[in-house]
Amino acid sequence: MASLDDVRTTLETARHGYLSTASPTADPHLQPVVFQIIGDSVYIAIDEKPKTTLRLRRLTNIESNPKFALMVDHYDDDWNRLWWILLRGPADVLWPSEWDTEEAAGVIAALRAKYTQYQSMSLEERPLLKLTPDRVTRWSASGSY
Repeated sequence: MASLDDVRTTLETARHGYLSTASPTADPHLQPVVFQIIGDSVYIAIDEKPKTTLRLRRLTNIESNPKFALMVDHYDDDWNRLWWILLRGPADVLWPSEWDTEEAAGVIAALRAKYTQYQSMSLEERPLLKLTPDRVTRWSASGSY
């Protein structure tokens, strides 16, 4: 089994992934996400793209069942270039009223540095997801990532 450090460089340059959460009754939910890896955690912002509520299913799922899976992959018609990384572990919803302001400021700055779309969005008043993987699995057709 791999460690987060084994896949860090790939995750730092990856542009998106798929977050899987489950309700208390194990109803699965899959959501495309963008993310940033900082230290031993992966962070996802709840951004300003149109939403009907901030009580999103991914948030309520994590609050009741903190287990997550995050799949990051690369597809190519040349199947020798295929790879994927699967992170699993506990997640937390960080609401602005509960933030460690230094941690949140660093996360928001790092997300804005990776995704220019975030530079014009107000992320400071929205929740963040903090994923702390305790299991890392990877695969590559070529053996490199």
